[in-house]
Amino acid sequence: MSSAQKKLTSARTSLILDQPFFGTLALSLAPKEDPTCQTAWVDGRNLGYNPTFVESLTHAELVALIAHECLHCALGHIFRRDGRDMQQWNIACDIPINQDLKDAGFSTRPDWLHPTPEQKGKSAEWIYARLPPQPKGGKGKGSPAPAGEVRDAPTGADADGNPAPTEGEWKQKTAEALNAAKMQGDLPAGLARKIEDALGQRIDIRALLLRFFSERSADDYSWSRPNPRFLAQSLYLPSLNSTCLGHVSVLIDTSGSVDQTSLAHARSIVEQVIEECCPLSVSVHYVDAKVCRVDRFAKGESLEWHPCGGGGTDFTSYFRDVENGEDVPVCVVAISDLWATFGDAPSVPVLWLSTTDKIAPWGETVPIGQ
Repeated sequence: MSSAQKKLTSARTSLILDQPFFGTLALSLAPKEDPTCQTAWVDGRNLGYNPTFVESLTHAELVALIAHECLHCALGHIFRRDGRDMQQWNIACDIPINQDLKDAGFSTRPDWLHPTPEQKGKSAEWIYARLPPQPKGGKGKGSPAPAGEVRDAPTGADADGNPAPTEGEWKQKTAEALNAAKMQGDLPAGLARKIEDALGQRIDIRALLLRFFSERSADDYSWSRPNPRFLAQSLYLPSLNSTCLGHVSVLIDTSGSVDQTSLAHARSIVEQVIEECCPLSVSVHYVDAKVCRVDRFAKGESLEWHPCGGGGTDFTSYFRDVENGEDVPVCVVAISDLWATFGDAPSVPVLWLSTTDKIAPWGETVPIGQ
């Protein structure tokens, strides 16, 4: 490993330990040594860097550089150029990002671009439209500002056949990293709001649920049930055993404070995903200050919804039953405004679909505002 690689790895490790929002996103970028660029660049798949430039930075400045490139991806700059001049777009994106990093306590260099009083708080598009023409030149795709270069996301598979990163995938990664950072309280509120604005309402809740369920399933090939498609050819081959997503528990918060429109929206998405994943069984629990009703559905049965309740909110008894009941679920999906008493965290994974901006004290929280 070269000296520049070691410095980059050390800086990324610092981000993972001290700034998990940026550290999580940095793990999605493959470091790529590129002596042809002046400083560094990012395209959503790779983090390119000039080793000489990396060697010139202090550890703190290199940490800030990696965070800078991660923000280009988190804020969608790699997808938002829309035909604009690449060099101008890079400058327009760098100006607000560097201020965000400075406000968050990163060691930005004084020669990095920062906003004028007029540019503070403005979007990259607003700044771009008011930039004076820049002289052309530099290496690669446009002349990068000292903090690095933002490139368009690739559109095709790489040399190893890996598909190009999509805007939806980066939004998903960013939303998950943001939720984790909020739970730890280590992301400045202003930057969190800016990232939320960039995410908008296009977080794919359905894709997130599918991912959550698939991580709990154990699909495998079974020799006990031969694949009938090949028996006619005298081939005894295994069939895919997809019955291994076991019992799933769904918690519906039916307290008086829950927004019914958001509740119905979330319930519809959960129903669609459960239909597709087809778990062995599903139990739907309606909970306010206690468990008011439980409905159970076998594999393949359509879910029916019978909300009841309307009092305060205390999930303690529900999660105690989850932990100690006879039919322990492989996971829990809970829909709530999170104005509640939670009790102790169970050993099973819990995904909270939050109808507000609150974050649960444990489990994974995803906002579902429409």
